[in-house]
Amino acid sequence: MASRAPVRSRLQVALDAASPPPPGFRPFDDADTAALAALMWDAYRGTPDEADVGDLKGAAREVHLTLSGEYGTFLRDASFVAEDDGRPVAGALVTLYKDVPLLAFLFVAQSHGGRGLGRGLVQAVMHALADQGHDTLTLAVTRRNRRARRLYDRLGFVEVA
Repeated sequence: MASRAPVRSRLQVALDAASPPPPGFRPFDDADTAALAALMWDAYRGTPDEADVGDLKGAAREVHLTLSGEYGTFLRDASFVAEDDGRPVAGALVTLYKDVPLLAFLFVAQSHGGRGLGRGLVQAVMHALADQGHDTLTLAVTRRNRRARRLYDRLGFVEVA
């Protein structure tokens, strides 16, 4: 039986009134790469997006591809990490895809879900991009991922495709 690729919606939000993020988020650092791969796998397990990464090696591949420009130029100064006791527990990786900022990946450790980290990371991204002169942020979300869709709806994203 062939596996079906998840159906995704493209969402975007205007950045004209991006409010500052809550405190506690820091810019991405190269030293975060391995930890973010483990976080991505932890966050995606058991969700509609699990098949996108498959396993820890797949998550590491996706992080590497993002950083190396496979999904557009990696925007280091618009990508953020949340920490707990000095270790990363959530991340947002942003690229410039076809001249528009793309939230390529957002993930929160399952142990830290429901604490507002995803929302705070997206707010940090939006604020940084607005400060850099960008006016739009886009992303693709799996239609069956209701939790992610609720988050993006609350942040003002609208479906464009």
